[in-house]
Parts: sequence; structure tokens; C-alpha cells
Amino acid sequence: MSVMNKVRFADYISLVSSYVKYYQNDDGTWTADASVLPGCITWGSSRSEAVIMAKDAIESWIMAALRFGDEIPIIDDCILQDNVDEFLKLPK
Repeated sequence: MSVMNKVRFADYISLVSSYVKYYQNDDGTWTADASVLPGCITWGSSRSEAVIMAKDAIESWIMAALRFGDEIPIIDDCILQDNVDEFLKLPK
């Protein structure tokens, strides 16, 4: 069994981003599919907008998973480090 590397939030975002696939649609818009995070898909009116939207979708997917206790996938033997409390501080 390989050793898991704990990575910071920003590094995990970059890792997931490296797996995003971009497709141009028939109408000229672009789809961004981060399939390593189930259901994490978005689009933009241009490829550059789709890249921005993909980063936002990845961050939102992870935040929702953390908030609701869902499993965060292991990618390339990397896991999100345990110290993510600062991202989960919700207003009271």
C-alpha cells in the first residue's frame, strides 16, 4: 500500500484542475468536466471562462463535501489535509 500525501486546499484544487477535460459544444460554449469529483461539471461562454468556472466548481464541490461529511477522493495518492476548519467556519 502506498503512503498518502496530505496536501493543502490550494494544492488539492490544482491537482483536481489538472484532470479537468474541456470540450467545445456545438453552440460555441465550453464544458469543463472535473470527473475525478463525481458530478463536478460546469461551462463557460469561452474556454477561458470555462477554466475560471471549473476552479469555482471544484472549490464549491469540495466545500460542500466537507460541510456535509462526504468523502473527498484520493487523487494520485494525495488527500486533502485534515486542517480545513478555516474553510468551514459558518456564520452563527
